[in-house]
Parts: sequence; structure tokens; C-alpha cells
Amino acid sequence: MQTVNINATKEWEVIFNEGAHWRIGIYRPKLRSAAEITELEQHTCPEAFLLLEGNLVMVSKNKEGFLTETRLEPKQMVVFTEPHAGYSPDGTGVAYVVENAIFETEYTAINSGEVTRKVAVG
Repeated sequence: MQTVNINATKEWEVIFNEGAHWRIGIYRPKLRSAAEITELEQHTCPEAFLLLEGNLVMVSKNKEGFLTETRLEPKQMVVFTEPHAGYSPDGTGVAYVVENAIFETEYTAINSGEVTRKVAVG
């Protein structure tokens, strides 16, 4: 058995990594509004978010290029396969995140959709 304390002091922290298939992280957005978001991220795998506490809004871009804001609600898992980013209007939002242990992330400029960087994980 392994017990992990969740402190949520960083914007992103992996708290458990199974190594081959999945990992769990804690996400606490540093941004306070959608207007502050300059880039979106998209993984080569789904990414599931579950609100632990506070106020957290995810911004995602659909295939037609339209931005949508989704406020995370307690006990409601939201899974993203599209480009996304988050913000917490009052700085209280903390989410539990489950994703693959091995994947690539493509970051794109929120307005133009231009790829800004790519990162491989695992």
C-alpha cells in the first residue's frame, strides 16, 4: 500500500506513476482568467479531470476551432481529447488528473492554432 498526501502547491505535480500505462497528477492552475491563456495542450491520449476543491474552469477548442469553457463540478469527471488549458478565477481550483504514462503533448497558440512546441513523456 502507498499513501500520498496531496498538498497542491505546484501548478502540476505527478503524485503517482504506474510506469507503463497510467499516472495521476494534481493540477492547480496558476492563471485566473481565460484571457490569460496563450496556449493549449493536446495529448496523444485522453486526459481525465476530477475537481477536488475550489473553482476551476477548463478552456477547450473543438474541431471547428471554437473555444468552450467548462466549469468543473464536484463528483463529475471530464475527459479531454481536444486542445485544452485551465484557469481558476479565485485561485482555489485543484483537480485530480489521470492520463497515460507514455504520451506526447502538442502545445498550440490559442488564437492561431500554430504549434509552439512538442513534448514527449515517458
